[in-house]
Amino acid sequence: MRILIVTGDFPNPQQPTRGTFNFQLARALARKHEVVVIAPVSWRDEWRLRARRTELERARTLHGLEVHHPRYYYPPGMLRTAYGWFLWRSVASTAGNVLAAFQPDVVMGYWLHPDGEVALRIAKLAGVPGVVMSGGSDVLLLARDSARRKCMTRVLQGADAAVFVSEHLGRAAAQLGLEDTPIHIVRRGVDLDLFCPGDQASSRRRLGLDAKQLVLLWVGRMVRVKGLDVLIDACARLQRGALDFALYLAGDGPLRQELVKRAATMGVAGRVVFAGVVQHGDLPDWYRAANVTVLPSRSEGVPNVLLESIACGTPFVASDVGGIAEIADTLRDRLVPAENAAALAQALSEVAGGRTTTRRRFTPVSWEQSAASLEEVFREVIEERKRPR
Repeated sequence: MRILIVTGDFPNPQQPTRGTFNFQLARALARKHEVVVIAPVSWRDEWRLRARRTELERARTLHGLEVHHPRYYYPPGMLRTAYGWFLWRSVASTAGNVLAAFQPDVVMGYWLHPDGEVALRIAKLAGVPGVVMSGGSDVLLLARDSARRKCMTRVLQGADAAVFVSEHLGRAAAQLGLEDTPIHIVRRGVDLDLFCPGDQASSRRRLGLDAKQLVLLWVGRMVRVKGLDVLIDACARLQRGALDFALYLAGDGPLRQELVKRAATMGVAGRVVFAGVVQHGDLPDWYRAANVTVLPSRSEGVPNVLLESIACGTPFVASDVGGIAEIADTLRDRLVPAENAAALAQALSEVAGGRTTTRRRFTPVSWEQSAASLEEVFREVIEERKRPR
């Protein structure tokens, strides 16, 4: 099968850890199929790249995958309903060149708008089925705007199939009005060879962490939706309870400096460690070293952070949003209302007290299993196209 994937949520030289889940999925698909990726990079990100005197490769090979990085022009913060048009104008030349050399059997867009809209346009040009996939915040957050919701509804109704990473997302998308578009649930995978249980003490020695201190771990991008302000407030409550702990923030983002100031203001600067971006291959040691992984997000789909934490045997405390309840285990994990620092602090103190060895009710699938499920969706839409109308 020949598969063309269109998504801006994919690693690029400016952001090597961006959309790693899409890279892992594409890589798993490429073990059995021919896969090409069109991964646009916004002109704003590219401008920052140029400031470092680094040129962006327009086409490259990433672990055997053919990846194209056209420049995406758009007006920031305005005309968002026209982002599909702006993205199409930005990638049309690249798409034409790709289709001249590579005839796909199916085109998939990750992120409903604008990526999904453009993927369906390319699929129409190629005369093949178009599939769209959503990981969460497009359906859960962008759809709150009525104009963007209409854009996503058009995309969903124009797709041959729509794929979601949780039952919760599938139900939310159905409310947008899918009509005859089939809905499929395909769980995100985890590299189970990399993310697996291990010795906590050994991991702490490798990372240089205190052997006895309670370690809380957060992993992700420092943006408002991740609820890090609430987490810092919860840490202040934990400190007042005389708990000896340290919170490690593995990641970076536009709110970093604001969060540094907030930690100082709340009197927990000595408890909050900004560990910076951690490479994917180094994350397992962090999960194993932690007593608990925490994710106080205001909105999520089914976060890979929690799937990886589960695979490493580390319990989590998270906001009860999106599809997180589908993967939580009441014997190990705790779910709390979003934006509730008191409930978050209480749950952290409870979960951090110990681990249970009983079998979890939910275990993540491998990327190979995830890719196989998506492959079945592709085969269905390809066969459906072949049937007489």
